[in-house]
Amino acid sequence: MLKRLINPLQALRKQPTEAERTGGNGKLPAGSKAPGQLNPYVEARREWNERYGDYVQQAHHWRSMAIISGLIALTSVVGVVYIGAQNKIVPYVVEVDKLGQAAAVARADQPVTVDPRVTKAYLARFVADWRTVTIDRMAQKGAIDRVYSMLPSGSVALNKLNDHFKAHNPFTVAANQTVAVAVTNILPISDQTWQVEWQEVTRDLRGELQSNVRMKVSIIVGITPPTDERMILINPLGVYITDLNWSQQL
Repeated sequence: MLKRLINPLQALRKQPTEAERTGGNGKLPAGSKAPGQLNPYVEARREWNERYGDYVQQAHHWRSMAIISGLIALTSVVGVVYIGAQNKIVPYVVEVDKLGQAAAVARADQPVTVDPRVTKAYLARFVADWRTVTIDRMAQKGAIDRVYSMLPSGSVALNKLNDHFKAHNPFTVAANQTVAVAVTNILPISDQTWQVEWQEVTRDLRGELQSNVRMKVSIIVGITPPTDERMILINPLGVYITDLNWSQQL
């Protein structure tokens, strides 16, 4: 019995006293904690993570999905608007026979091989519209419109004819004289270049002959099917003049 009482006393003596733990100054060594003491900030973080971390993560995922869905919807709307803004007119060229029956139908917005005879007809009309001067203002305006319908925007031919019409305004010339044009020859020089010759007769308003000259022009031709409805009615096959040089024959 005595031995059992002594052993617990010895165990108590082996445990360090408060003074030994604090080094005699009442402070715990660095990095050590008092028994049962917990950091309240660490415990608060642990409690927050356990209770609200899943909610925060789920909310983040939903926000990400909402942003992605919004971007997809915006892209779809932009795509629909772009498609809706496209020209949906599909031009066709219909060839008819002598009885007015449709002989051939082809899309005018796709590259086609234009018959050289058709190209000749376009070039003859172009030269006649370009050089003719008449006192009929409506007919003169129609001729100029047809000329410009065959001149691509920004082309060399457009700049040259702009300068020509500035120096020889047909409406001003018609106040004193008229010019009649008769195309005499159209020859292909290459796949894109044609030479056109014509007779140009100038008379005053009383009909008296003032000049009768022979002219020729070298024309570079390009084929671009039109997509604009107005241009389809004027130049359905898209025969365009990209450059030209003219002179008087001796």
